[in-house]
Amino acid sequence: MTGGNESCTAGPTSMSYLTCLTYILEEWTGVEHIGDYLSYAFYILWLFFPLVVVFVLPGVIVILFYTSILLLHIYKRKNELKEAYSHDVWVGAREMLATLWDGHGRIWHGYELHGVENIPPGPGLVVFYHGATPVDYIYFSARLHIMKKRYCSVVADHFVFRLPG
Repeated sequence: MTGGNESCTAGPTSMSYLTCLTYILEEWTGVEHIGDYLSYAFYILWLFFPLVVVFVLPGVIVILFYTSILLLHIYKRKNELKEAYSHDVWVGAREMLATLWDGHGRIWHGYELHGVENIPPGPGLVVFYHGATPVDYIYFSARLHIMKKRYCSVVADHFVFRLPG
């Protein structure tokens, strides 16, 4: 048993950090062979990690949707007086949300946009497929706004308008 000033590396036998931590936990909790329980817990964590990832991604996207709505609401309340005197008060809000969604797309999905130079300077039509959520359109429009300062309008299925917010 180690005293208050002794460490696990002191003494005749030196032990690893994990062994030392296991030894301290056994003494603190009074449970013998706590390493077996910890290895079982790590196995269960490793087993269910893919399920956790599957449920975390949609949760993060929904949280970002509601964060965007909250930021727009705060921005609107903050700039009600400026709206009467400026040309377009929503420029700052567009930049803020485009940066937020572009950062999420780059960090979480590694989203990149290639071939922007092929989009004509006038009106154009971009046709793409989206899966269960229209998050790829949001990434596309955010990246296009940052790179070219252009806005996209969307023709969408009625499902998109049933999303909360």
